[in-house]
Amino acid sequence: MMLGRAIVWLVLGGALLSGMAVAQDFQGLRDAMTPEELEAAGLDNLSPEQQQFLDGWLRQRFMAPSATDAVGQTGTNSAATGNTNPGGGSIAAGNSKARDNDAMEAEIERRVAIEVEAAISKAKDEEAAEEAAREASKDEPFEADIVGPFSGWSGKTVFTLSNGQVWRQRNGSNYRHTANGQTVEVKKNFMGLWTMRVKSSGRTIGVYRID
Repeated sequence: MMLGRAIVWLVLGGALLSGMAVAQDFQGLRDAMTPEELEAAGLDNLSPEQQQFLDGWLRQRFMAPSATDAVGQTGTNSAATGNTNPGGGSIAAGNSKARDNDAMEAEIERRVAIEVEAAISKAKDEEAAEEAAREASKDEPFEADIVGPFSGWSGKTVFTLSNGQVWRQRNGSNYRHTANGQTVEVKKNFMGLWTMRVKSSGRTIGVYRID
């Protein structure tokens, strides 16, 4: 099973927004990605409401404080220190801005890593639960119809069922089916062996699955 489209969103969102965090110009994945990228990520069939939710979620999760705020704070610190270069720019301001940008990118990467790890863990748990459910369902009794003409069994008769499964007679008994209806019930007996009962006649035969 795939680890989930949520992981794709997280990785793509983190990668896109880490490069846009300073500019604060993220308008949405449809503007940031090509049609081919959207299709490859499985995002091309989102409804407008789903697209709006995803874009908003990415902004909330990964967008760092605006560059305007960072610059304004840096400018205030520079004015207080009075540390300027010969060209009139503040050396301290430049260093502070670079540190702020590095800190923002580090924080974005940290948060992306946490979200991806959580999504992977959740997907693995869901996959394990689904696999356990599939294994458990293999022993559950079920009903289906025999496909095609059905006149009974003799020897090693093969039964193709409407659910796509194929079963074979397990013993050499004979039965001529003359009742109406080809619905059968397949289940395990007390010995753990599979049996097939024709519901219209009540006749039962031992079977095993071959496909």
